[in-house]
Amino acid sequence: MRIRLKVAGEEACVMEIWEEKAPLFAATLREKLPIKSTLQHGKLVGDMVFFTTPFVSPWENLLRTEEVGRLRRKETGKATGAVCFYNPRQQFCIVYGDDVADEPLKISYVGEVVEGAVTLRSVGLECWMQQGAIVELEMV
Repeated sequence: MRIRLKVAGEEACVMEIWEEKAPLFAATLREKLPIKSTLQHGKLVGDMVFFTTPFVSPWENLLRTEEVGRLRRKETGKATGAVCFYNPRQQFCIVYGDDVADEPLKISYVGEVVEGAVTLRSVGLECWMQQGAIVELEMV
């Protein structure tokens, strides 16, 4: 399933949510779209932006955060583009750069950025300085 992320009304990226690896998350997300929320920056975990969703989803394709970074680097050469869901806080997380903390926090690895990585990086850097932009998720 492909979804579009808009930040302050402008397209930031397109993501592929893996329906085969995270079917419960994908089904719940599809049911709740479109979603609006407030963009925040993961100050302690590196190059990651996130926002809270209006739903909870069980763990799927569960990895530790440090494993997601390692896996992305092995597959693509960098951590950039990982899309995850942290269900205890209902947070939709997107890695926009390669500086990702090695921490043993469990997270559902649910997809990847397939278009707009450069724009997303700019959004992430802006969010580092000024959080609070309105984000929208919608079907492509």
